[in-house]
Amino acid sequence: MKIVQVDKKLIKKFVDFPDDLYQSDRNYVPYMKEDLVKTLKKLILEEKTYFALVAMEENRVLARVLCTVAKNKQLDTDKCGFFSMFECVHDQSVCNSIMNEAVARLKKMGATHLSGTYFPHDQDNRRGILVEGFDAPPLIFTSYNKTYYDKLLTNFGLVKQTDALQYKIDINHADYTRAKRIDDYSRQKHDFRVDVVDWKCIDRDLNDFHTVMQIATNQIIYQDAPTIEALRSIVKDWKNYLNKDYILIARSNQTDEPLGIMMALPDYFELFREMKGKMNARGLCIFLRKRKKIHGVRAMLQYVVPQYQNTGLIASLYCKLWESMTANGVTRLEAGTIMENNVPSNEVIKSVGGVLARRYRIYYKEI
Repeated sequence: MKIVQVDKKLIKKFVDFPDDLYQSDRNYVPYMKEDLVKTLKKLILEEKTYFALVAMEENRVLARVLCTVAKNKQLDTDKCGFFSMFECVHDQSVCNSIMNEAVARLKKMGATHLSGTYFPHDQDNRRGILVEGFDAPPLIFTSYNKTYYDKLLTNFGLVKQTDALQYKIDINHADYTRAKRIDDYSRQKHDFRVDVVDWKCIDRDLNDFHTVMQIATNQIIYQDAPTIEALRSIVKDWKNYLNKDYILIARSNQTDEPLGIMMALPDYFELFREMKGKMNARGLCIFLRKRKKIHGVRAMLQYVVPQYQNTGLIASLYCKLWESMTANGVTRLEAGTIMENNVPSNEVIKSVGGVLARRYRIYYKEI
């Protein structure tokens, strides 16, 4: 076995490895391969801000990992080695070999800690290793992995940094009436409204998203808010998966100041499983035929500026989301992932009927 840095020739093997690893797992959802190859070429070959490794035995991939160095707010370091897209066969020696090589390279780049898993550029996409909730397929842009990954990583020496939680909400049994009462009272008392994003004014709305995330993230001990450029990139990359009815901004009626935001996505993972990660003729046919028949939604972003937390504004956002879901025939909602130390957000989800469905672990260690 040898550890090899991924170059142009190895990107396809890096991308395709999980297909072999999960070939008998009905819950596995492949990445959209064409998009992922494009992203990796940009990060590894063009910008060279990331490096990727594979563990190879003859021509067979046994493990993979993608790494970079950046600021980590929780660990209070400007040079943290972040790892993502970790996949590995059930073999501790293979895990140790590829992670030791990753650590050695990250240390040469000045990293003082190792932390993961995170997806490049996006702190709410596929973050953490799934440690609880293997009984159902993942929702869009959430992690899914082998049950033994926690043991591999802890045996390597990583420890829990924090957990991210995801809740399921049965909208047919959720207490919408109670939430609506809170919504009506809160909007009347605090004089705000909830708007749906306007594609014709997308620059304004992205700026409002960015403003709320910057202010609110400072109150949640986590990574810095994404830049406005990163938000624009996310909208561009996800344009085929966004539904404006699920992208909400609460604004003051008096000043138009943004007070809170929410973004939910239709669960396109329902389609990706059938498409097998390929937007070929068959995949495109499935996508076009079924994209308006998706039954699940994942509420993946919810931020409220500090002075409007605990005012019922979150209930107003959820009421608007429920109305949009009902209009689109959606019956299943999951919310998260929410950091476990974000007590207000977790309590709000529970108050509207959220039940813990999955737990994702973020690990770290000094290197």
